[in-house]
Amino acid sequence: MATEELLSRDVHSAETDKHGGQQPLRQHRLYHDLLLVLVTIIWGSTFLLVKNTIKLSGPFTFLAICYGIGTVTLALIFHKRLLRITRAELISGLLIGIFLFTGYACQTLGLQYTPVSKAGFITGMSVPLVPVFSFFILRQKPALKAILGIALSIIGLALLSINNEFNFVFGLGETLILCCAFAFAMHIVCISKFAPGANATNLAIVQLALTSLLSFLTMPFAHEAFISPPLIVWGAGLFMGVADLAFCLLMMNWVQQFVGSTRATLIYSLEPMWAALFGYLLAGEILSIPAWFGCGCILMGMIIGVLRIPRARK
Repeated sequence: MATEELLSRDVHSAETDKHGGQQPLRQHRLYHDLLLVLVTIIWGSTFLLVKNTIKLSGPFTFLAICYGIGTVTLALIFHKRLLRITRAELISGLLIGIFLFTGYACQTLGLQYTPVSKAGFITGMSVPLVPVFSFFILRQKPALKAILGIALSIIGLALLSINNEFNFVFGLGETLILCCAFAFAMHIVCISKFAPGANATNLAIVQLALTSLLSFLTMPFAHEAFISPPLIVWGAGLFMGVADLAFCLLMMNWVQQFVGSTRATLIYSLEPMWAALFGYLLAGEILSIPAWFGCGCILMGMIIGVLRIPRARK
């Protein structure tokens, strides 16, 4: 439900498409783009799926199930690679996984009180927030476009909190989703700090396993009983674990060998729009007019933050 894997790893330079000798890649560009669009559709659909499913099981029960299924799926596919996991990969994966769990815990809890349309765009603020944390943790000075992206996102968040009567409404749900965006941004920065040279798949498996385990351990504190949930919850967990986690992760790792990081991030910015579309078509969610302008500002902040603006030649 987010763009962490791409933002933390420059798998392939966006300059590739500019050079000669890449005709086969250009011929398949549409195919690769459509695969990434499919990934964003799956991500966008999960907001409404999670919102409805946790009514039957509880947030942490559902997280434990879907991340457990995702862990098992990837472990079965990449068991040979997993057997060669290093101590550094294990420790890094555990450290990074803390922020992954925090992000999804806050997002899942927040979806109980927030429309999925609004949740999708607030979650998207993690993209322009990355340069802020990178400045303090990685000592990377943010570019002007990153500062502009942050400013647009803050304006968008304010507009997103205004209803049609022009009253400012920012409740518990919005606060939790905003905490989710902060956690996801920290997750991205921590991957950049701790994961260079590590195997991306092993790191992902460790993070998913930790998220499932921490969700399971949190269940009693959230007053969720250790009982088997309804069958429909297992079905939703199977979709999340196999499609949202395993399939999307595999597609991202494969397609990003051929698609530049900037181009892929721009495609990933479609995620909140799909969330809003599913919320409108399937749940009848309608945001206020100022809120839609806020969504537009956040989306522009996401896009501007990753665009590569060519320098004028003298």
